[in-house]
Amino acid sequence: MAHRTISDGRHTLDITAPQEPRDGLDDMRTFVTVSRSHPTDVKLRQVVVRLDDWAKTTLLYGDSITVEVPPGTHRLRAHNTLIWRTVKFTVEPGEHLEFVVINRAPAWAYAMLSLLGAAPLFLSIERRSVR
Repeated sequence: MAHRTISDGRHTLDITAPQEPRDGLDDMRTFVTVSRSHPTDVKLRQVVVRLDDWAKTTLLYGDSITVEVPPGTHRLRAHNTLIWRTVKFTVEPGEHLEFVVINRAPAWAYAMLSLLGAAPLFLSIERRSVR
């Protein structure tokens, strides 16, 4: 099981991959996964995500984090240093939600990249229910 701890001085966030349930109480654990592995992602620039007021974490292409959260209403904020997105959501006991963050570049951005060496990337977030 992968485990890591992130701290911003005020909050400590333990990131743990979910385990198989061991008894009836574990069936009610609630998880949120944020990943960056969509095939249309341009694989450039980091995406900084923050769940509620917990510590920020940076996702590069292929990264994901899974966090155990209490049931209820939460807020996911993400940005790629240019575009900010906020998603408010409610998670039920025993539910596992996944949010896929995607850095996208429109066709005209590639022309801008070749001329200027830089181009804007647009950020989108897709929500999926894992179980």
